[in-house]
Amino acid sequence: MEVIAKYLVLPSSLMTISLLAGLVLLLFRRTKRGLWVGLGGVVIYLVFGAGPLSFLLLGALEFRIPPADPTEREKAEAIVVLAGYGEADPDHPLSSRVNGTSAIRLLETVMLYKSRPTTTVFVSGYDDVARIMRDIIVSAGVPDDQVITDAASKNTYESAVHLAPMLGNKRFLLVTSAGHMPRAMGVFLKAGTHPLPVPTDYMTKRNPLATTYLPSPLHLHYSDLAMSEYAALAWYSLKGRV
Repeated sequence: MEVIAKYLVLPSSLMTISLLAGLVLLLFRRTKRGLWVGLGGVVIYLVFGAGPLSFLLLGALEFRIPPADPTEREKAEAIVVLAGYGEADPDHPLSSRVNGTSAIRLLETVMLYKSRPTTTVFVSGYDDVARIMRDIIVSAGVPDDQVITDAASKNTYESAVHLAPMLGNKRFLLVTSAGHMPRAMGVFLKAGTHPLPVPTDYMTKRNPLATTYLPSPLHLHYSDLAMSEYAALAWYSLKGRV
């Protein structure tokens, strides 16, 4: 049920369902209702695929939590980076085994480490993804003995629960995508830890009008990311995780 719910909150999913349902009704029922149902899918694309709305939806998440003050960052004793997507494909070089989101998080993590080389880096995710991200960090120059890998966390909540005992009272830099930061900060604070936000991987601008107005698949993707995150925040709030 949870997987179905995640699918149904996405504008692209609703658009696809509407278009397919309309096509079926037109082909097999031959009624005008199919035309209206199909047009519903077109409307969803025109609305959620438009630049301003997608920037407004996702931007409200990305700019909700600003980066920690530089003076506060200096007090950090550790860096935590949350995993995105990755796949252990031997046909791909190590750098291509993670998606763009994970790669940007890793780049930010390595840059942070270079300016504070005594800190411990925690990589949290699930199975191969966390291990691949760890390998990339090590290959980028972070010493192997300063990287701790949590490969048992299937979601953000589990990352906070699993890392809390290891982090203790340490202040740490929390690295994740800007749109994911509100949920990440929520669960880590709820777990009793002391995160300092370092949002990265921004996809929008603060001004939602600073984009193209015509609908596009990219903007629809931004709307999908936003609606998925809003649904996850609502679920976490309902479960008392944030």
